[in-house]
Amino acid sequence: MNINTSTSTYKKLQNNSDVTVKSTNLQPSQTNLVKDTSLSSSGQSTISGQGLMMSRLFGNADANPTIQTTLTKDTMAMQSVNFLTKDDRNMLSGLYAQAQQEGTNLSYVDDLANDMGNYRMFSGVEANANDGTYDNSGHKRTFSFSADDTVTATRILNSGNMSSSVLDPGFVKYELDPGYSFSHRTNFAYLESVVNNTGSNATSAEQSQTSRFSTYVNQGQNNFVVNTASEVTLHTEEPDVVNVDGVFSVTETGMKHGFQLVGGKVVQKNDVSMPDTQSQSVPTLLDNFTSNEKIEKSGHDRPATLFDYHFSKNEDKKIQKY
Repeated sequence: MNINTSTSTYKKLQNNSDVTVKSTNLQPSQTNLVKDTSLSSSGQSTISGQGLMMSRLFGNADANPTIQTTLTKDTMAMQSVNFLTKDDRNMLSGLYAQAQQEGTNLSYVDDLANDMGNYRMFSGVEANANDGTYDNSGHKRTFSFSADDTVTATRILNSGNMSSSVLDPGFVKYELDPGYSFSHRTNFAYLESVVNNTGSNATSAEQSQTSRFSTYVNQGQNNFVVNTASEVTLHTEEPDVVNVDGVFSVTETGMKHGFQLVGGKVVQKNDVSMPDTQSQSVPTLLDNFTSNEKIEKSGHDRPATLFDYHFSKNEDKKIQKY
């Protein structure tokens, strides 16, 4: 991931062409989902597109897992491909069959399938990161594709081929919006070949171009850029306590509010200080009586009883008065 500092405002890519939902239409060679156990001219056995799709996405060529439609606590733990619809699976089966026939590395189809699964899984709850994302200091952050991906995305959106492609136009627009899919896995050059070269747009000459994807190149995390504004535009109050990776710390604001760390735990001091009653306490008659010291009056030992002590104190007062 590349991180740049910029004050420029990102504008969301848009496609103004009319888009309608359509059923998936593939070439005859792509829709053949019957397993072929015979040897091809190259001496390698082939497997149906559906078998490839199930094997690579779900680990078993004979698998047919339930299609998930609702995001819950349980389904959140599932792989995103479990949310692929029946039409998605049929379309991907065709792409796997075509990739196998033309020598395209199947990992390109895997990446497309995973991004499409993310779209099905999260599009209903996911917010666009470019609608308002800030760093901890209040600087606005926007996300954009790499320079090459930006050019390719713009070209796909302006091609006019999305409505006739085998891909769901909603997914394509999602995939080409950096606010949603800045960390996409799909190779945009491969995506462009699918949009332009399948369904009603396909020709033999165009399909042969997919041979340039015979070697898989992983993009890693270098397919997007984070732009951070130079000015602080989001002003927030400093919290009393900050938790970073489970470690708590008290901010200056928190210290002013009486918070402190004691034994690694955050506690708040009592603002009202209690008087030291022990040092300011007034001795009682019982306290004086039980003291081991002699009474102040010279020549007299401590009285034997509390009553005697009380009587002696009264006698002292009379003597001092007269």
